[in-house]
Amino acid sequence: MPPFDKEFFGEFVKEGRLDLAPHNLFDLVDRLDGLAPGFADIAQPRVHFAVDGVLETDWSRDLETAKEVIVLPRVGGG
Repeated sequence: MPPFDKEFFGEFVKEGRLDLAPHNLFDLVDRLDGLAPGFADIAQPRVHFAVDGVLETDWSRDLETAKEVIVLPRVGGG
């Protein structure tokens, strides 16, 4: 989860992973914010999520069958 692993979750991450079993990406953000208050505030402007290797823009997507969700930094440019 670079760079968020050290910034927000360094003490919680084991082997680069967190097992949270969220229902959807909104729920994931809430659970991550519970571990590291302030994460929810930066999630929308700074975070992309990849679900099973595909960038996901629908934060209401059901994650029940997802094997992996990766938190990625948003990249901007011009």
